Amino acid sequence: MNRLFLLSAILVFIFASCGTEERKRKASATGRTGELLVVMDKNHWEGRAGDMVKNTFGAYQEMLPQPETKFDVRHIDKANFTSLFETHRNLLMVEIDPTLEKARLESRSNIWSRPQRVVRIYAPNDSLLEVTLERNARQLIDLYLENERERLISAYRLMSNPQVRNAIEERFNVKLLVPEGYFIAIEEENFAWLRRTGTKEDLDMGLLLTILPYTDPDVDFDYDVIWSRRDSITKRHIAGQLPNSYMTTYEDIPPNYREINFKGRYAVELRGLWKMEGDFMGGPFVNYTMVDETTGRLINIDVFVWAPPFDKRDYLRQLEALAYTLEFPGEQDLEEEEQEEFDLAEE
Repeated sequence: MNRLFLLSAILVFIFASCGTEERKRKASATGRTGELLVVMDKNHWEGRAGDMVKNTFGAYQEMLPQPETKFDVRHIDKANFTSLFETHRNLLMVEIDPTLEKARLESRSNIWSRPQRVVRIYAPNDSLLEVTLERNARQLIDLYLENERERLISAYRLMSNPQVRNAIEERFNVKLLVPEGYFIAIEEENFAWLRRTGTKEDLDMGLLLTILPYTDPDVDFDYDVIWSRRDSITKRHIAGQLPNSYMTTYEDIPPNYREINFKGRYAVELRGLWKMEGDFMGGPFVNYTMVDETTGRLINIDVFVWAPPFDKRDYLRQLEALAYTLEFPGEQDLEEEEQEEFDLAEE
């Protein structure tokens, strides 16, 4: 493929911040949880271009015990896209136009509703669409997931549990926007287990908050150290139903390790599967490690789901959103968004 074409495609993320009055005027976003609406010419949707979109956003979510897609991808023909669909929460608008000289990708938030993410991809042909998707898949998926989290966090603000929230702040000097339904199952000097049960049979959702001394970034953020730390915490605090059983990480499928931007700060995400040693239970987990630089503390948050009869993707994302409400002393909720521009990476 022509190398000049690869280097000329520009990825533009336009993060439009909204004032208070504008927010009030925005309609509430529509669409089901985890749903992505793709606006695309029917002929391209049914061909190679459509397959690329499906394979990118409809791929299976990593580290779930059963097959579940990253997003529930729905399609609407470009000719049928009317104002009725403009308020959809997650929109992907793809246009293949042979008169274009290069590929272009734009992302805007809250155009017609709130919270909303609208991504537009323009490409002269299928090949450059494929390049654009391959090079930016992770960023685009993260943008849509961020939008899903914002929806959940907005709901948490309306159904906050002040008793649990205040107890966490007083004990650990951090803020978590804990919604109704969660209670503190265990609370120690540097550890808390927030738990939700009872809304459905065979459903248990947990968040573990652990405060540790921050010593060395090369050690504290090491893959093996984080894995070992997690197993130590869960073995001590999370017991199974059978005697001498406890939670541990499922070793046969090692967790995925990823450096992430956690609300503007460096963090490491460990995503994997857990099991009960000595029992017959298991499910997915996500572990976040970061530093509170003001107080010099290492913050570890671990979220996990047990829900044998149910799909687990959306339950896990509810817990991830809860983790993302974390604030340190003196911080404010990071709602305002900035405008940035990125170039596609060179091969």
